[in-house]
Amino acid sequence: MASRIFRDSNKDNAGDFIGESTVTQSCKPCMKTNVSNTATVFCKDCDEFLCDTCKNPHTVYKPGQHNIVNVQDTKSAPVIIDMKGMDKCHEHGRDIEFFCQDHSSLCCSSCVLIHRKCDQVDEIAKVSRQTRTELQALKQSLIKLQSEAESIRADFEQSETGLNESIAKISSEVDKMRDRIIQLFEDAKQKFIAEANKFKTAELKRIMNARDASSKVKDEISEILSMYCIVLERGTSSQQYIYSERIKERRKTMESNAHDQRKVKVASKVTVSFSKELTSFLEVGSNFIQLNYDGKQTVKTSPISLSSQPRPVTLELLVSVDLPKTGDDEKKPLLIGLDFLPDGRLVAVDNRNMKCIILNERLQRLGTPYTFTGNPYCVVCVSHDTLCVTFNGVVYLLSVSTDNTITLTREINTTSTFYSICCMSPSNMVVSTYDDPRPVRMISVDGVETDFDHILTFPKKTYKVDESACTYVQSKNTLVLTDRFAHTVYMHDTLKGTSRAVTNTNIQEPRGACVGPGDTVLVCSTIKHSIVHLSVDGNIIGTYPVDMLCPHSIGLSKNGTRLALSNIAHGTTKLQLFKISPAMR
Repeated sequence: MASRIFRDSNKDNAGDFIGESTVTQSCKPCMKTNVSNTATVFCKDCDEFLCDTCKNPHTVYKPGQHNIVNVQDTKSAPVIIDMKGMDKCHEHGRDIEFFCQDHSSLCCSSCVLIHRKCDQVDEIAKVSRQTRTELQALKQSLIKLQSEAESIRADFEQSETGLNESIAKISSEVDKMRDRIIQLFEDAKQKFIAEANKFKTAELKRIMNARDASSKVKDEISEILSMYCIVLERGTSSQQYIYSERIKERRKTMESNAHDQRKVKVASKVTVSFSKELTSFLEVGSNFIQLNYDGKQTVKTSPISLSSQPRPVTLELLVSVDLPKTGDDEKKPLLIGLDFLPDGRLVAVDNRNMKCIILNERLQRLGTPYTFTGNPYCVVCVSHDTLCVTFNGVVYLLSVSTDNTITLTREINTTSTFYSICCMSPSNMVVSTYDDPRPVRMISVDGVETDFDHILTFPKKTYKVDESACTYVQSKNTLVLTDRFAHTVYMHDTLKGTSRAVTNTNIQEPRGACVGPGDTVLVCSTIKHSIVHLSVDGNIIGTYPVDMLCPHSIGLSKNGTRLALSNIAHGTTKLQLFKISPAMR
């Protein structure tokens, strides 16, 4: 039977079961041929619904009396529900008549034979009247499940909308970042062009003065030679003698002037260099953008992430040399200032022997050291061939040639006494002081001294020699000052005006400092015989013990791959060169 007939007593049950489904009254003969036609009449004697087509054959060919009424004329007519095959056994195709409680299984007459040993097999016709309450509860649970499904569907629709909108915004976000980078380049370009023009003006003035002085010497010599011929040809012996003595005096003056002019070194060209972060960024190519989704998993990774946090580093010792007294040294060397030239050569100042020396990648001396008249403290490379060295009340500007010849270019007398020195920009430097109430100051390559605005957390005290040192993280606008006996590293954001004092058990008598990889800070912790790695936010990134007592001075190469370190331990002074690289995650 394709459908089950529920008598009047079961009409309500059927309605409750199907909920919002359509209740149909179909022609029974048509249904036997798998055709669904709506019944228009009902045969009370045969208890059968009929359509108009089947009505006549039913009364003619089927025996018996047939009380035919219209469907709409009887309220007591049974309702036929199309169960969509749910009332059939899937295995045997027969009507479902039983339910096995032991296996929670609907059974037909064939299935019952399989379940004959089960404890409880009920005839559905006898227990079905008890299911109305259960059906109503089931209906409510289905309605709830339907609502939940609708909510889930709505969430997925919202996710689809969000995904489409976020992808549409990607292009805009990348464009904004591109515009910011372009603007950053434009600002940097205008800044260094202004600095280059300022430097050019100063150098041209020096060139003009030197050229005018040379022209005066040349004109004076021409005048002397012109008169010299006349005196030599026509003058008396007395005149010749007097003229000769006069010229000897003037010649000494002119030779002295010419010697001074030869010592004047001016820049014949200006070049531009880019930070190691920018060159590394360009080497990555287009693979520098990360695509992330809500699960915070990276779809596409890149070697460089613009928002990445500072990473620890690994140090691999390449060369370590003791610093004994050599033939041209009066004392055992004490290197308290280190920096690298752009081509990788290491520059060091020897405080005890009053020298500036150039070393190669094997820490071997190159060329002839430059000898000062006093004890130098620190050195910084401000261009491809120019060094600045601090001394008691003086800053020396030195020129280094490709053949390692060091020449004094200029001496700048200062109102403060400077100890450490580092670059703030191509034309300005930051210096730490001693015997001065201002612990850090600025000085330009032209010798103009200026002060920072009031820095709240920096100590209001006057340091002695070697009690503090400074460095400056240009890209982060962060000024760094070490306080040796306070065991503190001070950091000041010169753009935001915020400051912080960093203390840690690993920071003991901090001395030399330099800018580390990724705009971080490396500080010598003298008592701990180690290097402390800090972020500009003051967080400890790492601590790296070194095979050296009392490290004092530190310098990082311009390409960020080499680290130089020297110490001040009595009797065991060393100079070491490390390979520095990001630690593996």
